[in-house]
Amino acid sequence: MTDTPRSTWFPRPRRRSEQAAHRTEIRMAVTGTGIILAGVITLWMLVRLEISMDPAEVEWPVFAAAAALLLLCERLPFAWIRFGPIGVVTPMWLFAVIMLLVGSPSLTVGVAVLGTLINSLARRLPIPDILVRVASTALALSAAGLAICYLAPRRLLTTTDQIDGAWAGAIAIAGVLILTINALTSATWLSARRRSRFRSQLRRGLAARITAEGALASLAPIWVAGLAFVPLLVPVLAITTVLVFAATRQALEQMHQARHDQLTALLNRNAFIAAVDEVAESARRNTTSLVMLMDLNGFKDINDRLGHHTGDALLVAFADRLEARRPHNAELARLGGDEFAVLVRHTDDPPRLVAESLHRALTKPLRVDGFPITAGVSIGVTQIEPGQHTKEVMRAADAAMYKAKRTTGTIAVHEVGANGIHQGRINLLSDLSLAIERHELHLNFQPQLRLDDGSVDALEALVRWEHPEFGTVPPSEFIGLAEQTDLIEPITEMVLRTATQGLMAGNLTTRLAVNVAPRSLENSGFVHRIMEILKESDFPPHQLELEMTERAMVRDPERTSYAIQKLRAEGVRIAIDDFGVGYSSYQTLRLFEVDRVKIDLEFVQGILTSERDALIVASLIDLAQSLGLDVVAEGVESAPVWDALGHLGCDIAQGYGIAVPMDYVEVRHWLREWDNRKIEQVVPPLPKRVRFATLDE
Repeated sequence: MTDTPRSTWFPRPRRRSEQAAHRTEIRMAVTGTGIILAGVITLWMLVRLEISMDPAEVEWPVFAAAAALLLLCERLPFAWIRFGPIGVVTPMWLFAVIMLLVGSPSLTVGVAVLGTLINSLARRLPIPDILVRVASTALALSAAGLAICYLAPRRLLTTTDQIDGAWAGAIAIAGVLILTINALTSATWLSARRRSRFRSQLRRGLAARITAEGALASLAPIWVAGLAFVPLLVPVLAITTVLVFAATRQALEQMHQARHDQLTALLNRNAFIAAVDEVAESARRNTTSLVMLMDLNGFKDINDRLGHHTGDALLVAFADRLEARRPHNAELARLGGDEFAVLVRHTDDPPRLVAESLHRALTKPLRVDGFPITAGVSIGVTQIEPGQHTKEVMRAADAAMYKAKRTTGTIAVHEVGANGIHQGRINLLSDLSLAIERHELHLNFQPQLRLDDGSVDALEALVRWEHPEFGTVPPSEFIGLAEQTDLIEPITEMVLRTATQGLMAGNLTTRLAVNVAPRSLENSGFVHRIMEILKESDFPPHQLELEMTERAMVRDPERTSYAIQKLRAEGVRIAIDDFGVGYSSYQTLRLFEVDRVKIDLEFVQGILTSERDALIVASLIDLAQSLGLDVVAEGVESAPVWDALGHLGCDIAQGYGIAVPMDYVEVRHWLREWDNRKIEQVVPPLPKRVRFATLDE
């Protein structure tokens, strides 16, 4: 019998309106009561029929052996096959059908009911599941027993010379009744508990039961025939039974793996898409079904810091929490990586309320390897509209989830008819691939100035995307996505090639700074490709500076260190970007030979208002310069910040207060004009006369 553990007979549904909870409780009560009554009535009919007929002969040795094996296998977990929503399949039906064919159907039902009770107690199932499983077993075997009593000859199968047509028909009908009734009661109970579609549960349950229980039950007549006609074949039958059981277990495990994620046991992407297909095809105006996509915030950092073992353990713990807090009538899936999905069928609550309730439960600390870890969750929600294609549903949910990750909020609900660049990562990545081919990506350049004399030290190349439909797409919208795919490599090459060729064409001898993604550093051919591009552009390697974040550098320290050594040997300079916000700035400086550090703007912008930030910036400058490194301060947007950095001894400044990112034509004009006005307009509103203070003053 199908089962899903619950803690009480009618558990109080969470995160739903009282009206919906009440309807579900009534449905469960009616369904459970109906199955129990059907089992009791059918068993009563069987007992009454047997009493009214001549006493049936019983092959007691075979009957007793089958009964003992049934009870033993129901108690021992190694004899169980666990998979999917069916829960557990045991060899009970093999032994129960043997008992039906060699003895009293009523006694057979009694032994099978006892076996089901033993199995349920061993698995510590709640009372409602136990009652429904026992009733379902009694119903299926009683119906099969009635078929045997009515259709089979009143003589033992083991005493006949051959299996005649009456016996064959009775056996076939009994087997069909067992499989059909089990599938029907299982699907009925699950659909009542989860408020899901009966046909969906029936389709899944019936296929699994025919495969598992049908394979085992079909061996019963062979066993009886072997005992009756060719006892010497019993050892062969025993070996065959073990092999069939093992093959059935393997087939069901493969069936389960085809639909489920191996790490978390939740549905996989294909199975989830199929479930959404089913709901989308039957969506109506008066019903509300939701798809929620969720992503763990900071999972990659946890994975990098604590290792893949802890990362996997976190995913399993999160999946268990999601399973325990699943919304009513929901199906759960892991789509890949740290991305999960929830399909909620026919909810009565507003989408945001469902998501907020789930989010509160999921953001509590998880116990992983003995210590607590808090993983933030971003959730995107969309409602399945009538006539909507599954791809549209998933894109809408993806867009909402992506919006939730970008903004300070943790939940975003997709609005029907919403448009713009927030269409989500699926479409954005597809468009980005075409953007590279169509040359929709272009470069902007932002100057970096020396604080001692205001001269231009370098130009940082920044990629921009002019989308044909949505206009300018900022890097924050697409660079992070590209870094998760192979698209980041052609983008990096495009930036480097275009920037170097542009500077050479304009006879600009200014140093060029280009950002490098972690994925590029992990490519064994990265250094060779960089040098090839510089050679094609005839760009001097000593004029190139590659900026790498601490996170990128520590992902694979050995490979990164090797790449840095080769690049610096060719004359290329290396800068640590966003210095100070990584996990171990001291460790980064100890492991890697670099030329420059760039202090993150979060510290720089607070040096005038936060004494702590000012002390941190001063200590970072002193540390870097003590190691012979240049220091660049990012985020300089005012004259007072410029002056403060000068007092602290910072070498170089960059920010919107100096110059906004400009295209190639604009930056060439800016550079030509800079020598005439560099002191007066370092940062507006800077006074006409600027004194560059130093620590010596």
